[in-house]
Amino acid sequence: MPRRPVLIEPINCIDVRLDGFATEHQSMWLIHPTYCVNVTAKNLVIRSTGGNGDGIDVDSCKNVRIESCDIDTGDDCIAIKSGRGMEGYRLARPTENVLISHCTLGDSIFACIGIGSETSGGIRNVRIEHCKFTHAKSFAVYIKSNTGRGAFIEDISARDLDVATAPGGFLRINLTGSGIKDPEPVPGDEGIPSAKNFSFRNVKVNCGTLVDAAQTSPVKPINGFSLVDITGTCKKAITLANLTNAVLHDIHVTGYEGPFLTQTNVSGAGLEDPK
Repeated sequence: MPRRPVLIEPINCIDVRLDGFATEHQSMWLIHPTYCVNVTAKNLVIRSTGGNGDGIDVDSCKNVRIESCDIDTGDDCIAIKSGRGMEGYRLARPTENVLISHCTLGDSIFACIGIGSETSGGIRNVRIEHCKFTHAKSFAVYIKSNTGRGAFIEDISARDLDVATAPGGFLRINLTGSGIKDPEPVPGDEGIPSAKNFSFRNVKVNCGTLVDAAQTSPVKPINGFSLVDITGTCKKAITLANLTNAVLHDIHVTGYEGPFLTQTNVSGAGLEDPK
């Protein structure tokens, strides 16, 4: 079934610059650079309504800057993708070197920033800095994939974030059950996405769950997870599973019910007292 039309969709382009305009759309992505190199989206005002109404979807692109944008959408404000299943895995065109900075983000259906769930070409080196999340229907940041996608998600960092309201929570990591099953999945253990080097620091939150990182694979644990200098309020604190080299430090949140940290197959520093 054909998808709805995308508003702006450069494909196989070099030196794409989108600067200083406003867009409105409904029930489909607004801006979708695909297989592009050197992309800048700056000083944009983006509005959409309805499911699938993503703001900017970056798909198998290299060297991307999204700066000083005001995005309020029906679905993900910004989504980072790289293809799904064996098709994306064979092409092996990752999205890499992405900077998202000084943006104001809000969504009415899903996450403000989604990394995945189409990750079969790989995603690496994504930085999120100096951003304000005005409202997120689910999570402010959602890192997502599925068994059968394969490839990798690595070197994801975020700092200096202000999450004003996120009923779902600040951060969710789901690497085993997000998105539809691919018609031709990457088989066996090769199809389990690998993940490493996730870092989140200097974050102010008012949210549901602070961190939900339970849907991860014991076959390929996340190697490297850092949560440092977190303040604010949440209704539920931290759930982690299948992580190595975790670092929890200077986490000062109030208002949560139940245990501060629930962990399964986790190793690292600060797990006994991350405050």
